[in-house]
Amino acid sequence: MSDNIFISYNHKDEVLIDMIARRLELEFGRNNIFYDKWSMQPGDSIIGKMNEGLEEFTTFFFFVSPNSLESKMVSLEWQTALNKAVNNNLKFIAVRIADCSIPTILSDKLYIDVYGEGIDNAIEKMKCVVKGDSTYKAMEELENVKVSFKVVDNKTIRITIKTLLYAEGNPTFAFACSNSLDEFSVCFNISEGMTMSNHGTITTDTGETLNMRTVQLQRPLKPGFPFIFEVYLKETNHLSNVAVYLLINAEKGMYKQLTIENE
Repeated sequence: MSDNIFISYNHKDEVLIDMIARRLELEFGRNNIFYDKWSMQPGDSIIGKMNEGLEEFTTFFFFVSPNSLESKMVSLEWQTALNKAVNNNLKFIAVRIADCSIPTILSDKLYIDVYGEGIDNAIEKMKCVVKGDSTYKAMEELENVKVSFKVVDNKTIRITIKTLLYAEGNPTFAFACSNSLDEFSVCFNISEGMTMSNHGTITTDTGETLNMRTVQLQRPLKPGFPFIFEVYLKETNHLSNVAVYLLINAEKGMYKQLTIENE
């Protein structure tokens, strides 16, 4: 069975619906979409043409707005289509295009929200529904570890590292900069437990080599329990190219640079 789409809407919403229909046409072709603007000609029976479209649809998009909810014709279309979808396992999808509630009888169905998420994302989901593809869209990578930076005085910088949603088990952090190791030291509160500070170098994404001192925290870093350490300057009043890293693979020595925010 080919993909046949029925577009049910109220004419007061036609400017937005026409835009959506034309976008769907590019993907599925005009002949596979029942949209009254191009599916009906002068002299056609409105009820007859609507019935043909309802007989052939495999995907029914009901565009929900205050206008369509008040329309008796649209109500007849979507209620007929819903009954057919239930009995024939066809696709019935509500698409919200205005600030309104979905009809109670459809409350157990997921709907596509043009009004809430934007037309581009909504149309991509509509295409996926018609094709039978998943509408899942991967979210951006979560930044669970946050770093804040505060200048205490002209010789001391305080670094606060915290997690937002989940714990990081016994993490190792590296403080890095362009300065020589003789120009700064990393200190931490002994009440944090056993930690150790080593030194070495790390290469940035741009190929620059920074000097670093590492601190391993001997406890999980949990939300609400930040790790705080201080960097003391020795023979200079300025640090260059400051960065903080999280060790993500000890065997390969792989670090992830963390975003630093000023307090």
